[in-house]
Amino acid sequence: MNDEHEPDEGSDDEDLDKALERFRGSMDPLIKWRQTWARNVFPPISRMLQESAAFRLNLTKNFPTIVPPLAAQVTQLQKQLQGMYTFNSSLRTLIESVNRSYAPQWERIFESIRDFQSRIFPENWDGVSRPGIDEFESLLIDEGIALMWVPGPKVIQALLDASTAAERRRIISRRWKGIVTDCETVLSDVTHPSLQDSKKFGLDCVRALQEGHTASAQALAGNLLDSVLRSNFDNTARLEVTRNNFKKNGVRFNLDDYKIRAAFTFAPVWCAHAKYKTEDGDPIPRTFGRHPTTHAVSRAQYSRINAVMGLMLVTSVIKFFDTEMEWPIKRVKRS
Repeated sequence: MNDEHEPDEGSDDEDLDKALERFRGSMDPLIKWRQTWARNVFPPISRMLQESAAFRLNLTKNFPTIVPPLAAQVTQLQKQLQGMYTFNSSLRTLIESVNRSYAPQWERIFESIRDFQSRIFPENWDGVSRPGIDEFESLLIDEGIALMWVPGPKVIQALLDASTAAERRRIISRRWKGIVTDCETVLSDVTHPSLQDSKKFGLDCVRALQEGHTASAQALAGNLLDSVLRSNFDNTARLEVTRNNFKKNGVRFNLDDYKIRAAFTFAPVWCAHAKYKTEDGDPIPRTFGRHPTTHAVSRAQYSRINAVMGLMLVTSVIKFFDTEMEWPIKRVKRS
């Protein structure tokens, strides 16, 4: 998946050889520093002892109890420094031997780590610097930005690096074409039989945005989101991720209550279902919302950026069900 006007996004994974080489190289600065320090210290001490023989003889005559201990300390220092150099050389040899011996095991460990990460974060997180869970709360819960399966890695990194909600909306606004293409790619890969109608309507939303029909795209995204949730959740589960009474009771969506993929997918869904009632005099939100999209058609709510955010959200939810739902068992007729 590519961002608009940016080169292809490749994986940042390094092969094992590079990783091991970097590990071995991490020892080089210490070893080289020890070697340089030893080379700089030994010759001056040796020259001092050799070139000042007469001076030392005079000192021996006048202060016999001082010079021998001094010379002994210098000799001892030389031995200690040489020992340090020998130890570092031996340590480096040992590390290289360990690297060679355990390379296959390390390769399996690294592969297991990569597999574990891919089970938690989908492909659109490749190469993204992942902050702590707490740092995601604002994007997911307060701003309702979908981050699972869409958008692409460079957009996600830009969103994470942005310092304000307004800056993140500007990023989505500037890169909307690439984000819509990301959604089209993900929706095209949906394979579960039960999601084929949802996939089709999602792609209709993509085409509406690409052709400049912003209002149609937002209306379709908002209603499709509701339909997908009702089709794939029972009433209790659906209400759990859509009952947003934060304005009334101050209770937020709790990321810790869900596995990471579910938390990251449905926290923005919860945000999009913030209560909105015209009869209560609520102002029309300027950010994407499921209720104002349906009940407050206006220039305040309807915009290209909200249409894109609605598409991102419903794409993420459809792909979640595509990856989590079991396929129906095909029954073979008995003859």
